[in-house]
Amino acid sequence: MILPAILLLGVAAIFWPARELRSDNFVFYFPSAHHLLPFETVSGVKYLPLMQLLNMVGKVAAVQEKKDEVRVWFGDTQIALRPNGPSVEVDHTQYDLLEPVRLSDGQWMVPVDFLTTVLPHLTHQDVEYQDGTNRIFIGDVKPVSFTVRLDPIANGARLTVQFTDKVTVTTASSNGKWIMYLGDHPIEPMEQSYRFQNPYLSELRYDDQDGVPKLILSPAASGLNFYPVEAEGGKILLADVLKPPLLMPQAQQPQPSPNPPPVSAPTLPQQPAPSVTEENPATPPGPPLPVVALDPAHGGTDNGGHSSDGILEKNLVAQVVAQVRTALLATDKYRVVLTRTGDVNVSAEQRALAANLSGAMCFISFHAGDLGASSPRISIFTFQPPSPPAQPPPPTFLPWSEVQESQSTQSVQLALTLQQQLAQINGAEVEQPSTAPVYSLRSVDSPAVAVELGRLAPSGDAAALTNPAFQQQVASAVVQALAIFWKGGTTP
Repeated sequence: MILPAILLLGVAAIFWPARELRSDNFVFYFPSAHHLLPFETVSGVKYLPLMQLLNMVGKVAAVQEKKDEVRVWFGDTQIALRPNGPSVEVDHTQYDLLEPVRLSDGQWMVPVDFLTTVLPHLTHQDVEYQDGTNRIFIGDVKPVSFTVRLDPIANGARLTVQFTDKVTVTTASSNGKWIMYLGDHPIEPMEQSYRFQNPYLSELRYDDQDGVPKLILSPAASGLNFYPVEAEGGKILLADVLKPPLLMPQAQQPQPSPNPPPVSAPTLPQQPAPSVTEENPATPPGPPLPVVALDPAHGGTDNGGHSSDGILEKNLVAQVVAQVRTALLATDKYRVVLTRTGDVNVSAEQRALAANLSGAMCFISFHAGDLGASSPRISIFTFQPPSPPAQPPPPTFLPWSEVQESQSTQSVQLALTLQQQLAQINGAEVEQPSTAPVYSLRSVDSPAVAVELGRLAPSGDAAALTNPAFQQQVASAVVQALAIFWKGGTTP
């Protein structure tokens, strides 16, 4: 037994490279529970311990380990791995990984893309994982998401956090920061952190690495007061961050005011909201970055269209949006809000709400479909309202379903600017913008367009649309178009 052990350690020493190792937790969310699994980062790649992972999602029945291979019986399924091997074999079917399998101190480690490449074939359940995050949702889990907005008020700032479902919030302070615990409901943030150019608040960060979902708010200065309150039964969190009032001379100093309302208060304060103008801020705030709302259409049980080679519209547009988001953030000129992260169901109302609460300068919804025989082909649409009602509403009331109509002129301008830039992509046919009753646009309170990529149809493959070079050209065209649109002063 000693010789095989020595050989095994020798193989580990050969195949396991020198590491820059940092321990952290990966959170696994299930419909009725969540679990933490420590992972290791090796040269920027996350690795998970295979046996712990398998026992978390099921039960390992047996293990047969050799010097250059391990076989694992997971229920009725047999899994085979080799150290430094670029693939995993499941019941004689090979699945290629982006990074090799590792052997660390006698422990088999798999790269994070094992979660999306292999795990669904083992659990036979939906697996939702957003690349770059440290959380995964397995089974029928419906995570809550949220959008963030920061507005100036007198002597401070007001943070508004809009959740897609009710949460229970409790607050605490630690190390000069404010912590807002969000209960035990699974949460998938649209963005991991929000940085503010504001004299009162510097950052809002989401964290669940200890298994407890929470928002951590960092003030930009010391000595500020924090007043949080819930609204709409837990769907909205308002938090005012204010400079303390100047102390009066001792003889004239009033009695201390009562404590601020607890965060569990079900309604907003009854007093009028403070003015949105700042009075003598400590440091002049920099101009806020314009927000771009990107909308990957469909998601969850709504696959959208598909091609003959099995490409689903929901996945294709998510890839394109990821490219556009990366290109926009690389300019350091925009903040990007996604209306959908991961493979989840999101209603048109939730998409519009995410854009409206973020104060987006524009809204771009991405679709793919059958636009004819040629490919790639691109069409751009603005919202086509229904026929006017027989008795229009009073001019002082604008129904939610008619918000986009007030933005129609600038939406057309945005569509034309996008068309001009997308038309420069080699080999792409780009049509003149037109109108269509695109449901996801109708309640967006900013210039909004739908960009449809073709051809995606059951009678043909989607090779032209999945080409990374084409997707990168689309992203670059969007960046150029928004620079022109923003510079032209055509935003609200």
